[in-house]
Amino acid sequence: MISRRQTREYLLQTLYARVHLSPFDRGIFYGAYFLGDHSLSLDMVYLDGMERLLLEHEGALIGLISLIAPRFDLETIPTMHILILMISLTEMIYWTGEAIPPSVSVNEAIELTKRFSDDSGKVFINWALATFLKERETLIPKAVDGTFRILKTGV
Repeated sequence: MISRRQTREYLLQTLYARVHLSPFDRGIFYGAYFLGDHSLSLDMVYLDGMERLLLEHEGALIGLISLIAPRFDLETIPTMHILILMISLTEMIYWTGEAIPPSVSVNEAIELTKRFSDDSGKVFINWALATFLKERETLIPKAVDGTFRILKTGV
């Protein structure tokens, strides 16, 4: 059965591996992730599209995160939180596939944070995405490309 939630978790872990592994090999990562258990299928249209959009718009997303959380230095925000924000923001701004309501993107970001972070991370993600939704129209035009550390190899 295809699971969008499972695909988001896989995407998050793929992005995290890209940050920390060089070179990154998607095929090897896929095999290690599932360890022969392919009972859960990934939504490959979503996965491929999101991965492409995240890498293509990485700078703009980082710039937007800097505006959403101006009191935080990007170097001090946990990588996992940045990646979760990037996934949710990409769904809300750039995703053109099957419609994903903003509330679903926020809820899924919270679920990812519950699974891969802690309560303070959950509060931060919820606060950052609420800020984005409240100020979306003014924030997007102000975003200046920032830099992060997702490696664009081994797509």
